[in-house]
Amino acid sequence: MGKFNEKERPYMDRLLLGLRDRLVHLGVEVHHLSDQNDRPCLEVFDGHLRARRVYAHLAFMWFFWGSLNDERTSCHDLDGAAEVIAAAAQAGWPAEEQGHLGPDLQKILDAYQS
Repeated sequence: MGKFNEKERPYMDRLLLGLRDRLVHLGVEVHHLSDQNDRPCLEVFDGHLRARRVYAHLAFMWFFWGSLNDERTSCHDLDGAAEVIAAAAQAGWPAEEQGHLGPDLQKILDAYQS
């Protein structure tokens, strides 16, 4: 995953912490942390103690935990997002390594804004 604008960190943290609180309320084990690139994320565990990292993408207002279409949900409804992520965790994360959003979404967004 590419770099992010450090000025976005407070907004990402606010969304992720709100999501974390709702996931905890739903009984999901979750931890707020920063990844190897210092990007804020949530580490969400399934029933087999497999973890997936959930990130906030501000430009598209998504929470995402992989590269597939069903591995993202809107940030606009924290309760709904928590339910989607909790259901995915309860079903069990796939055994394969977590995918990342392939293209640099910021480049795509910049192209449409110019």
